[in-house]
Amino acid sequence: MGGMYRSLALIACAALLAGCVSQAPAPVINKSPNRKIPVERVVKPGESIYAISWQYGIDFLDIAKWNSIQPPYQLQSGRRLVLRPGSKASASASNSGVVVKTLPQVATTPTALGTPLPAANPAPPKPVASSQSGLKPKPAKKAASNLPVLSSPGRWQWPAKGKVIAKYSPKSGVNGIRISAEAGTAVRASAAGDVVYVGEGLRGYGKLIIVKHSTEYLSAYAHNRRILVTEGERVKSSQQIAEMGDSGATSTMLHFEIRVNGKPEDPLKYLR
Repeated sequence: MGGMYRSLALIACAALLAGCVSQAPAPVINKSPNRKIPVERVVKPGESIYAISWQYGIDFLDIAKWNSIQPPYQLQSGRRLVLRPGSKASASASNSGVVVKTLPQVATTPTALGTPLPAANPAPPKPVASSQSGLKPKPAKKAASNLPVLSSPGRWQWPAKGKVIAKYSPKSGVNGIRISAEAGTAVRASAAGDVVYVGEGLRGYGKLIIVKHSTEYLSAYAHNRRILVTEGERVKSSQQIAEMGDSGATSTMLHFEIRVNGKPEDPLKYLR
């Protein structure tokens, strides 16, 4: 009897060890933002190469090179852009024979991909009062060739007065710094540059301004209440460009980013 009990115990232990050996470790999920970059993307009405590059953290010059886009880097609605090196775009949505030029940059939503394209000769849009939209009406853009070429900023100014409530922490999803102050506090250009984006088309940024300081450096100013500049406008260092607000945020703040060759960097390394 004792021998039978010992045999049963040995069988049970062997089964337990077999189960432990065959159990594979849990897979590790790569949550890197780079995994979210598609091979290609259709340009939506009103989008610019700067907004698209900002969305995916890609240098706009790389997008231009991969897609053979020359300065001033204008895009056409319906075009398929390659967003990874070595890839080729599939048939463009505009290959049907109708090419729709990019509309003036207006506030768009991230769900506008399925929105029908406008007619070939649409009626001119009615002007929207800045008090309603928070975006300054856009006059005709000045030709970029009439302006001197920008150089890399030598010194960066603080974009707003207030309390820093969040510091640069990519692991926490903060690609810049966040400054809290009263609604309407002046938001200022951190360095001289050209306004290359004004709108609400990037999710999580609210009313957003992107300023190009050189081919390497861009900065962004998010969650504004009111925007005081237009695309194509050249701004001076410390010039007021917006009023602080809470668009796209749960409280009044300025979310400020600096990107170098498309990649976020800690603004506190540059601000003095």
